[in-house]
Amino acid sequence: MTGMPLLLALMLAAQPADPAPDAEAVVSLAEVERLLLTQPGAVEQAWTQLRRGGLPRVEPIAGDHDRSRVTFLYKAGSDVTGVRLNSVVNAVRVDWPVEDFVRDYTLPMQQLGGSSIWRISLDLPRDVQASYSFLVTGPAGTDRVTDPHNPRHLRGRSAEAVVSLDRVGDVSALAPVPASWMPPVDLQVVESAALARPVSLEIYPAAGGTAESPVLILYDAFNWGRRAPAREIVHNLAAAGDIPPMHVVLVDQLDAESEQSLYGDQSAFIVDELLPYLRTQSGWQLAREDVVLGGASRRGLSAAITGLTRPEAVGAVLSLSGSFYWSPPGEAPQWLARQLTEAPDDAPRFLLAAGSLEYIVTSTNQGHVMLETNRNMAAALSDAGYQTGLAIYPGGHDMAAWRLALADSLQTLYAPAD
Repeated sequence: MTGMPLLLALMLAAQPADPAPDAEAVVSLAEVERLLLTQPGAVEQAWTQLRRGGLPRVEPIAGDHDRSRVTFLYKAGSDVTGVRLNSVVNAVRVDWPVEDFVRDYTLPMQQLGGSSIWRISLDLPRDVQASYSFLVTGPAGTDRVTDPHNPRHLRGRSAEAVVSLDRVGDVSALAPVPASWMPPVDLQVVESAALARPVSLEIYPAAGGTAESPVLILYDAFNWGRRAPAREIVHNLAAAGDIPPMHVVLVDQLDAESEQSLYGDQSAFIVDELLPYLRTQSGWQLAREDVVLGGASRRGLSAAITGLTRPEAVGAVLSLSGSFYWSPPGEAPQWLARQLTEAPDDAPRFLLAAGSLEYIVTSTNQGHVMLETNRNMAAALSDAGYQTGLAIYPGGHDMAAWRLALADSLQTLYAPAD
């Protein structure tokens, strides 16, 4: 990013960072384990030593310049019988296929020296940023618990911690933005005939925007409004001069029943109901080229279907880890790629993104993994004449990576032409 305002830069610099290890204070796991084996009652002393370098612990791997060894640690109560790591980074160790998420994808952690401190070490690419939490099992059952000793978290109550390694790219778009810097949110409810339900909207006018400013429409108001505020990402990018000021509209959710209509009901809602509502209610002009529609996972699939079936209304589609393996009942996987015909003159632009860790075979994708199916979809779009971009971001099916992928996609969309 270029041209970042001084106040924003100062705020970013003030964000909590992973503590820098003190080489004299940090002790090895082996040393701590020996302490616990010889002095079983020294748990608090061991835990203090483990935390000195910051959690999770990140260490170089001899002879490996592309990965770091990351050790996740959790101090549990004496009645805890098991702790498992819940994160997309588990992909580096998971055996395929994944049929039961907890059993097959979350990884069991081991007690350090037989104590109440639980640990697991993974060798991870140094450009990865991913969220994680712990599944802690005790007499009352299993609870998901965040890591209170890591200063990096997604937003919201009890939000997951984030592991961010040293080669992660520019994160300035994620800097918190005071609410006073931006116009207030406009909460609206639209009675949708297409979806046969009231749809809750969060409408965020652009700071410094006008009626002619473009709009970013995203599915999933919880994730993009709470866990990774899209409004702040857009604001930071616009303040840096990387994109124009943009209005942001968050749609509450994607209806599970929509796959029965091949997501045609979602297209009808976006084009025939939402866009006219925004033009009337907010006074936005919203020319076709100024409408950017996006979402992650199944929501990315739905956004792509809307762009393909209603090109007259959408200027660009941003799909993050789009579920392009999907097909209607009775059809072979990757159905949408086979439906493409020659792009019309007013075709929207497509920017697809998929994670480098999205290669796990599951009972849902049946071997048609996100990484490969997004590559296939991008190739099919390009072959059909659509202006298409594909980015492989370092991470997995996860908000921590999607927020950076969204920022990168928006910058690509508005980058000056060569």
